[in-house]
Formats: sequence, structure tokens, C-alpha cells
Amino acid sequence: MSRHVQHLLLVEDDSTWQERLGEAARAEGLRVSHAADGVEALEWLKTHPRAGHPDLILLDLSLPRMDGWELYGQLRTTERLRHLNVLMFSGALSGGEPPLSGVVGYLRKPSAPEALLGELRAKLRHLPEPSPREPSGPYALKLQDDVALTLGLLPRAECHAVRLHLLRAAELVGTELPMTSTWLMALPGVPPALLVTVCGVQVVLEVDDEQRMLRATSIHVPSNLLRMS
Repeated sequence: MSRHVQHLLLVEDDSTWQERLGEAARAEGLRVSHAADGVEALEWLKTHPRAGHPDLILLDLSLPRMDGWELYGQLRTTERLRHLNVLMFSGALSGGEPPLSGVVGYLRKPSAPEALLGELRAKLRHLPEPSPREPSGPYALKLQDDVALTLGLLPRAECHAVRLHLLRAAELVGTELPMTSTWLMALPGVPPALLVTVCGVQVVLEVDDEQRMLRATSIHVPSNLLRMS
């Protein structure tokens, strides 16, 4: 068992998954707390003193009310919660996810929990030490309603990939790292803006340095990616 993990918060809405993953974590000697979605997890964390916080959050990315991506963004931009470490899992992860601060790993979610138990227990035994955090934290990320609705029409894998890279942009914008890459580009103009391009999806982010915020103001999606209801 990784020495720095003794208490796990499992954020999962399915009772069968919650039971089986909780059993696997307890078999590794962890104390396990539960939350059914991001709203419940955030409330749990805010009402418990920091000394009672978990060493690790096992976070399903597809949740009702507040999904895993939004919860992660709340953790990273709330000073009292920025120390928390996250192990993400989802059936839509590709295995090539870029690093996010505080995320110690990703697990691909199979169709049944039994198929994940061995990999989860191995991961818990060999978790890496979390990387140091930026003292000021990342910029907050705000999606305009039309951008959020359009993202919701994407297939899950593409939606997760775009959401992950938007959060990565929020981490990079406050650093001295170059703002041009295969997926991130600085746009000329006032106010300053960034262009995130992932899976053919393009999202424009306005940069508000005073509020330390990125606002997703527009999105372009190839027609073949849109799920029609």
C-alpha cells in the first residue's frame, strides 16, 4: 500500500460500483467514505475539517448534478481543498490523458466493477507521490451556457477529452510555459484569448487575468461529432 494513502473518498453514483470498489479499497487497508455525486462530495469536504479530509478521491467522471470534471475544477480553485489528490476513472478515457495537477492517475472504467478491482488494488499499492501545487492555483474555468450544452452533445470520449484539455489550459495560462502547442494556441486581440483544439472541436477561451478566470465563449464542433437527440 502507498504509505501516503489511508483514507479514500469514493465519488460514485451507482450503488453496485460503490460497494465493490469500496470493498477493494478496504481490502487494501483504507478507510472509505462515500459520496454519490459532485454536489454531495463538495458538501462533505466543506463540512469536514481538513484533518478529516481523505488522502485520495476516487472520482467517477460521469455523475449526476455535478460531474467529475466540474468537481475537480472546484477542488483546484478552492484554496481549502487544493491539497486533495484525485484518481479519475471513466469508460471514456483513452489512456493518453495529459497531466493535471493533483491527479495521480486515470483508470478506464469497464462494463462491470469486477473487471476493475485488480487494477484498482494495484494502483492503490503503487500510487506516485503527488506533484507540488502552484501556490496561487489555476485559473477558474467558466463555460457559457451554449458552450456547455454543445459539449453535452458530444460522444462521451470526445467530451471528456475536451473537458480535460480545458482544465489543463486553466493550469497553464498562469505559468510561464509557452502558450502554443498542438492543442493550445494564444489568439491576438483584446481581451486576450486562447484557442483549444481537441478531436476537431475548437473552443475559444477569453482570459481574465484580474479575476484569474478563463471563460469559454464559443465552440465549433464538426457535424459528424454531434449526437442528435
